[in-house]
Amino acid sequence: MASSLRHRRRVSVLLASALVAVGLTTLQGGSTAAASVQPSVGDPTVSQALRTVARFKGEWDSPPTVLANGETVDAPLLGNGDVGVAVGGSIDDQTFYLGKNDFFSTATNGIEPLGRIVLAVPGLAGADHHVVQNIAQAQVEGTYTLADQTLSSRSWVSATRNLFVTTLRLSGSRTQTATVTVQDGLGKAPSTSGGNGVLDADVQAGTTDAPGNPHTRIATSVRGTAARPSGNRISLTLKPGVTYTLAAAIQSSHDTPRYRSVAHTMASSVSDSSLAKLYAAHEAWWRAYWSRSFVQIPDQAVEKSWYGSLYLLGSVSRAGKYAPGLWGNWTTGAMNWFGDYHANYNYEAAFYPTLSTNHVAQMGNYDDPILDWMPRGRAKAAAAGYQGVLYPVGISPNGTSAADDLYNQKSDAVNFASDMVMKYEYTRSAAYARKVLPYLQQVGLFWQDYLTWDAATGTYTIENDAPQEGGVYPQTNSILSLGLVHLLFQGLIDMSEDLHINGSLLPAWRHIDSHLAPLPTMTRNGQTVFRQTSEGSGWVSDGNDVAVQAVYPGLQVGLNSPADLLRTARNTVEQLDNWHSDNSPATLYAAAAMVGYNPSTLMEELHAEATAYSYPNMAVHHYGGGIENLNVTTSGLDEMLLQSAQHDIKVFPNWPADSNAKFGGLLAYGNALVSSSIRDNAVEYVRITSRSGGRLTVTNPWPGKPMEYYANGVHKGTLAGTTVKLDTSVGETIDLAPAGTELAAIHRELTQPAKSAATASLATGFEAGQPGPTWTDTVDTVDAKGGGNYGITGLCCGLAGPQATLRTGEQAHTGDTSLMYSGYANGGSYDHAYMQVYGFNGAPLTVRDGTTLSYWIFPQSAATTPWVSAGSDDSTCVAVDLIFTDGSDLRDSGAGLHPADQCGHLKLDTWNHVTVDLGAVKAGQAVGKILVGYDRPGATGGYRGYVDDLTIG
Repeated sequence: MASSLRHRRRVSVLLASALVAVGLTTLQGGSTAAASVQPSVGDPTVSQALRTVARFKGEWDSPPTVLANGETVDAPLLGNGDVGVAVGGSIDDQTFYLGKNDFFSTATNGIEPLGRIVLAVPGLAGADHHVVQNIAQAQVEGTYTLADQTLSSRSWVSATRNLFVTTLRLSGSRTQTATVTVQDGLGKAPSTSGGNGVLDADVQAGTTDAPGNPHTRIATSVRGTAARPSGNRISLTLKPGVTYTLAAAIQSSHDTPRYRSVAHTMASSVSDSSLAKLYAAHEAWWRAYWSRSFVQIPDQAVEKSWYGSLYLLGSVSRAGKYAPGLWGNWTTGAMNWFGDYHANYNYEAAFYPTLSTNHVAQMGNYDDPILDWMPRGRAKAAAAGYQGVLYPVGISPNGTSAADDLYNQKSDAVNFASDMVMKYEYTRSAAYARKVLPYLQQVGLFWQDYLTWDAATGTYTIENDAPQEGGVYPQTNSILSLGLVHLLFQGLIDMSEDLHINGSLLPAWRHIDSHLAPLPTMTRNGQTVFRQTSEGSGWVSDGNDVAVQAVYPGLQVGLNSPADLLRTARNTVEQLDNWHSDNSPATLYAAAAMVGYNPSTLMEELHAEATAYSYPNMAVHHYGGGIENLNVTTSGLDEMLLQSAQHDIKVFPNWPADSNAKFGGLLAYGNALVSSSIRDNAVEYVRITSRSGGRLTVTNPWPGKPMEYYANGVHKGTLAGTTVKLDTSVGETIDLAPAGTELAAIHRELTQPAKSAATASLATGFEAGQPGPTWTDTVDTVDAKGGGNYGITGLCCGLAGPQATLRTGEQAHTGDTSLMYSGYANGGSYDHAYMQVYGFNGAPLTVRDGTTLSYWIFPQSAATTPWVSAGSDDSTCVAVDLIFTDGSDLRDSGAGLHPADQCGHLKLDTWNHVTVDLGAVKAGQAVGKILVGYDRPGATGGYRGYVDDLTIG
């Protein structure tokens, strides 16, 4: 792909307060006499963010069950970016699983579980169990009630010190005996000692000691009683009305050579005043963390998942600490794939959300293990006969490797580079560029040596590089590597130009960037799509999204790309259909948003990720995927709200219609913080704070209309054009709004929460100018009540599946157009197909007393279509179905409109009028989606028909 498709920003010359506009631009008023100065408003992001995050909590009414499968756990989670705690079990045997990011065994180079603290109150066995994961305050709150007694607990891991704290308070009239048992990571008794009321337990990473193997002390004390340590257990008596505090200090040999004495001193010096100060610092850290950005959208499940993912990100990663492995610091046992740093997207994906969400500090430890591996990377490249560095699929800390195999891939090192390039483009930090350039140049050196020049085509090709692990050669022009190599050299060029270095290397880098082989394509189901290679792997349906990774994380296709390239990318997303597979979600949602894929579908699938594919702790989970899934709803949603990867800031670039939303403090390329709001399909304002200065390009959110331009509260004039270019100074705040908008009006809107919206009614005959379907030929597999598809295939003619699509000039009750449905049942015991037609993501359709659903339906027989068998009335087993925002559906509401109930009831080959009094069964509810469902267990053969003149109101 030619580099001309990418729009670079240069910051070598900063012209403060200068303005350049592209297109038909006018500047009215002036920057001096005609400019009006108005009071500025402080950044409202803080208050908006803190108010929003406080709404979201994880809740359990029974103990978690997924704790020992070596992957993501379903338990309440705590962490400070180094130490992690997962809370399992009931109060009579509650286990706090301790993990630490630096606890990698030097014997296996895999992460090991650190320890366990078991709190047992046997007298409360069988107690009601209610646990809340409070993400705003980063604590877990438990309530355990048996008869007239309740034990309340509050657990937290200090954000500023490696101290785990649990407070206990018992109500009622009786005392309860309790024990606190400290174990190693495998649940066995460790070596212990004690003194000053502290139980010291010493553990090591794994069962085999080796040079450099990390050792850790868990120093535990209990305040509020005369605790009785013995062996690895502390016994105590809980009295009603008394607060008891369990504190465990955790220090490893990587933290300090004096880890034993430091941990012991921490635990022995715990006091009420020291804990109060520590908790105040804990709260302050998390307040500052949450204050950096916010989103407010109608789908509360997706919004909760966004915040939940950020909570887990803040818990799992911290600058100055070891980087988290595949499963983060929640290590409850032997972790799959060694829990290492997997190079082919897993490690990288966990850090992508730090950028767009403006939590860049959480990426502070990302580079360390990669840079530490450079000597081995050089040796590995040299052994293969190449310059530069070559990395395997799985590295671990301090230059070690848990999986030192290439698996026929050459892309691991350049995959690692993707986060580095992105971080620079987002932050434009010269210091960061200097830090990572030595690594990036070594990766570039490898590719300069490895690429093959094809004189016949005038392109550089990539040979013998598998897009997936273990792909058998030949594998030419892996689309994954093409995208990442482009990104690498684009980053090298940008960093070097901005730093005014590497002038002699730039021509070669530019030549590679502009002459790499084109992204390979193929035809699938009549559509042009990307294929994985130009020779070798073509279309692979295995749950991966390799075919679209040149879009994300490769960033080589975006909304400014040519229309045919965008179409190919969207076709690829559609054909992949891997929304909820094991390996796609971490990158597929962002890629789909970046190329303008149907935003209603994106929101529906994100809703499924946030509900059906998430644990109560808000961790999105797929087999084989750990903290990489922190990038699912974060970057997926962020790219719908704000895009800038083509150095062009676009607000709400791919947002569902009729969906009010608001965001603040999201980070754009060029180190610009962006806030905006959309209401009734119109953007209300755009606020941009330039943290590095330099030129910013902004797409006009009001196409064809002028906009007011304010800088630091000063009216600068009126702009017009498709895009505008603004030369900004460091710290400058720019407000843009539709022409005629006063700054005071922008200030008011900035401080207000997003406005809710609702649809009053729907009336459509599917004609031009009337509300058209949100989806075409799309099975509803998202909601638990969606129904999905069981046993239904395409009616004929190579159709991929059941249909629900508009047809003109065939059958219509009124006008020329109607909605055609079709499918073929294959005799299964649950044959059915529920097709999505309309979605109301942003503005649910409210059901009131008297609200009625009405539609006309024309079921076909063999007399009117050759695709239905003679004598069959299968086409009558169809009904319009509704999914409500509470997850319920119309077909099971008792309204008598289940599709199976229509079998033989509707008349064939004529228009039947169907009405339902929705108010009688669903008043007060809201419609989130309209389906057309076929349902006839055991049926065999085709069905087909039409729906027209659909109304709800």
